[in-house]
Amino acid sequence: MKIIIMAWRNIWRTPWRSLVVIGAMSLGVWSGIFMMGWINGLNDQRTISMLDDNVGHGRICSKDFLEKPEVFSTINNLEALSNRLVADSNVTTFSSRVICNSMIQAGSGSAPIIAYGVNPNNEKKVFKSVQNISSGEFLKGQVGDEVVLGEALARKLEVDIDDRVVLTFQDINGDVRSALFWLVGIYDGASSMIEESIIYVPSKTISFQMGLIDSIELSNESQIIAHEINYRVKNPYEIGKANNALESSFLKNRNSESQSIVFRTWKEVSPDLGVADAILSQSLLLFMMIILLAMSFGILNTMLMAILERTRELGMLMAIGMNKKKIFKLIVSETILLSFVGLPFGLFLGHISLLVTSKTGITLKSVEQGFEQMGLEATVYPSVVPEYYLPIVGLVLILSFLSSIYPAIKALKLNPIESMRVL
Repeated sequence: MKIIIMAWRNIWRTPWRSLVVIGAMSLGVWSGIFMMGWINGLNDQRTISMLDDNVGHGRICSKDFLEKPEVFSTINNLEALSNRLVADSNVTTFSSRVICNSMIQAGSGSAPIIAYGVNPNNEKKVFKSVQNISSGEFLKGQVGDEVVLGEALARKLEVDIDDRVVLTFQDINGDVRSALFWLVGIYDGASSMIEESIIYVPSKTISFQMGLIDSIELSNESQIIAHEINYRVKNPYEIGKANNALESSFLKNRNSESQSIVFRTWKEVSPDLGVADAILSQSLLLFMMIILLAMSFGILNTMLMAILERTRELGMLMAIGMNKKKIFKLIVSETILLSFVGLPFGLFLGHISLLVTSKTGITLKSVEQGFEQMGLEATVYPSVVPEYYLPIVGLVLILSFLSSIYPAIKALKLNPIESMRVL
């Protein structure tokens, strides 16, 4: 305890120099935490944007369709699955899709696309891309010769509202079929890639064209066939628990045929989003460690200067009986205290800054177009990152200790008699 008291007093013998180091540590921790929150918020926005646009929180399909997306690989027990989703308290909404790999043709060209046969009312509840209609309107029902394209694809094909397009695809028997559709809407997707590759058509119309249902089933009000089901939960970051519970509850009392159903989370549907989250946490800590490492060199330099100025004093302490172990503890204690005085101020400033900007947002007008290409808004809302505060404290402790070793060794090498002669 006496060593700590001595170390604390020694810090304030040169207050201005200590305040500069403490201020630098505070600013370093503040800037590191703020950047971590900003980057984390940007990644969260990107993830949520992709989930809301096309991925969804969870996806259900048959094992056969996952391995090889054939026309006939539809979901068995669609009605039972729908009932289970309705009954699950974690699931907020869901939508079924019929998937058709097609070639779209217009007057000025053609392009390979994926046609989603959807129920418009359900699709609007799950995905925002179908709500962001920049021109025209979305589909009105499950039956009709309407089609909705992305902005990028519409520009590529040079088509506009009320123009005709032709879809060419294979039916359930492997025969090539063509169908004429009228363009009724153009949507604004999260990225140009999505806009160029995905279109929307009425589910029952495309199912009938593909030979999946007959004319009698075409008039049925409920959707009776689908290749996949996309659903949303209350918290997308807890989708693992919700997905496992949903899978267990559905498969528990079903027959062997139901075991071919595959339940996937958004991290499995879009692995790049899951990997980005995993890499980000490690990258942010590495980023913070670089900042603190730079700060530790400043502390190291300060302690070396302090030892140089106190050579006579340290020699005196050794001469009156303070052993090398206590000298070492004194130097280490001074270094750690110097670092830890600035740490709480940095943590406090960083936390307050993130709390404020998480509500107000930070608008970056200069990169607005680039952000739009990635499906992001120009206003970024940083997120508060309390989960990183404890690791930061640990990093400061470790780096402070490491930066104190060389000055402490330097002090231990002093000769008491020669040191007392220094003016």
